[in-house]
Amino acid sequence: MKNSKLIIALSLALIVVFGSTAFAEYPEKPVQLIVPWKAGGGTDTLFRIVAHYAGKYLGQPMVIVNVPGVGGTLGARQGKDSKPDGYTLTATHESVISSHLTGVSEFDYSDFIPIANMAVNPIVLSAKWDAPWQNMKDLVADAKKRPNKIKYGVTLGSTSHFYALGIASNAGVKFKVIGYEGTAPRRAALLGGFIDLTDNPAGAIKKYAAAKKMRGLGVTAVKRHHLCPDVPTMQEEGINAVYGTNRGICAPLGTPKPVIAAVAKALKQVSEDPEFLKKLEAIGSTSMYMDAAGYKTYIDEATGLYTKLAKEFGLYKIKK
Repeated sequence: MKNSKLIIALSLALIVVFGSTAFAEYPEKPVQLIVPWKAGGGTDTLFRIVAHYAGKYLGQPMVIVNVPGVGGTLGARQGKDSKPDGYTLTATHESVISSHLTGVSEFDYSDFIPIANMAVNPIVLSAKWDAPWQNMKDLVADAKKRPNKIKYGVTLGSTSHFYALGIASNAGVKFKVIGYEGTAPRRAALLGGFIDLTDNPAGAIKKYAAAKKMRGLGVTAVKRHHLCPDVPTMQEEGINAVYGTNRGICAPLGTPKPVIAAVAKALKQVSEDPEFLKKLEAIGSTSMYMDAAGYKTYIDEATGLYTKLAKEFGLYKIKK
């Protein structure tokens, strides 16, 4: 009897020791980061930089895997359903919220473990260079005269859709919303004259404004963006619209805490790396590191705001 108890005790001790050693050695191979959008987009560009520096601090490469489709939900679903061993993580932003609220997906952030937010990108409401509006005041005055006539290109159910709704709600106007799958098709439609407005990152506006093809009417940030300092904030134009795309990294439910801690530590180190911060600035992103607790608080706040807009504009269609 005593020998049996001794064997059991030794077995448990070995499990603890070898289990701890296994987690301490994470990662033992490259870590995949699913980006649920096409290569070359804003989210992909940011996370390729994040992945480069994360590999430095993890001790193993972080490899980007693009899984585009259905407004970002195809890749996000694949990420949440991945084996919870820390070797498949998912790049996320507010589309996880908007897609759920609009009935595009049956899951939300509660189906992930938030690890950290890395950066934020405000959007610049953009029009063609020869559009009749020089600023937001001109646009709002025209939109009030012509409700539902000015065509605003969005990716239906994603963040761009909710940015359009937020701007319209705060400005007291109604736009005609036109759906496109992704930023690049929306931008092409704007330049081709098929729509009147869409959102762009500051870096794109800088390039297209210099070529006199597109102008920024207002930026959804608390202060003007360093890449397009001539574009006033929405608040300067009298519209209380402060929005941004917060891009973070999540893990599947059930991922062991030691693994989450290892990834979180590496991402924190990335967020403090001077070279990383310089590269963020160059692409027009702003460092917005949030640890797991801070990221969860932000997610809850954003969910409340998006839910309000979805109900206000009749888009609230949560799948049961």
